[in-house]
Amino acid sequence: MRRSRHTMAWASLLAAGAVLCGPTANAAGQLQVIGFWASDASAGLAGLYAYPRSITYFTPFWYSVNAVGGLINRVNTPILHKVKSLHIPITPLVNDATGTQAFLRNPLTRLNAARNIADMVKGQHFAGVDIDFEPTHTALAPELSAFAIDLRDFLPRRAVVTMAIVPNSGGAYQWSQLIPEVNQFVLMSYDEHDDGSYAGPVAATPWVQNILTRMERVVPPNKIDLGIAVYGYIWPQGSTVATTVPYNAVTPTMNAHAKWDTEDQETYATFDTANGPVVAWWESLQGMNQKIQLAKQDHLNGVALWHLGYANKSVYQLLLHQIGSQPV
Repeated sequence: MRRSRHTMAWASLLAAGAVLCGPTANAAGQLQVIGFWASDASAGLAGLYAYPRSITYFTPFWYSVNAVGGLINRVNTPILHKVKSLHIPITPLVNDATGTQAFLRNPLTRLNAARNIADMVKGQHFAGVDIDFEPTHTALAPELSAFAIDLRDFLPRRAVVTMAIVPNSGGAYQWSQLIPEVNQFVLMSYDEHDDGSYAGPVAATPWVQNILTRMERVVPPNKIDLGIAVYGYIWPQGSTVATTVPYNAVTPTMNAHAKWDTEDQETYATFDTANGPVVAWWESLQGMNQKIQLAKQDHLNGVALWHLGYANKSVYQLLLHQIGSQPV
């Protein structure tokens, strides 16, 4: 899976959060927050350590499944110990190392993957697991469902199963089979434009609303977590080659030229550099807040940030202000 700061009158924003029901809503009824973490972080986790109540689950990209269903382990032990000491529940992200989900085709390797993931969760006393296989076609939809059933059977009863969902993926997911086995689905509602496309919003609110509406037709809203980008992109003008800009690395020049697109509800800037004119689009605090309000409006289970390594203190403060302290 895989920013200008506008002065915001927080008190005038939507203040009444929707009360959620469902297996992953917390006791206070506020939106939950999944905080992803990946090794390409441009900053550490000092913000999380300072605001441990700003997220519900810490979801680091620490594991991958290989072709025979084995697990590749990339756990960062100091981070593991620190997050556990803060009593933040951990649901590590597991992706497919091969990029083809080939292990799902063979019942033996599929079962092996489910067992190994469950053993990892139990052995580390994790709160659950995030499955991020991102199928690109429909051929393996039954096998993905079979994997989810096997995984749920092997996991502790209270373990949380999260699954990443690619927007506009057609029939890659058998919802009737997956919904009983999966606690929450993260809609990857970002990268509308990215490296490989022409310049444009990372996650225009109308685009996000459309893909969310489509998902809500087949998945209960209280099982959906809305993905929020904590980054943007810069394109040379007229190019399809983009560079990622973490929110915490937005430059003073970007801020000085920042404008708010009222239709797409995202921040952008155009300016000259030594190498020529560029166009930047990024999710600012104002844009992130728009997504939080959308999640409240639709009574979703929560939001999911990609990722915490791109956040700064203001992002954690936004979460605390708009969502409220999470139980620890």
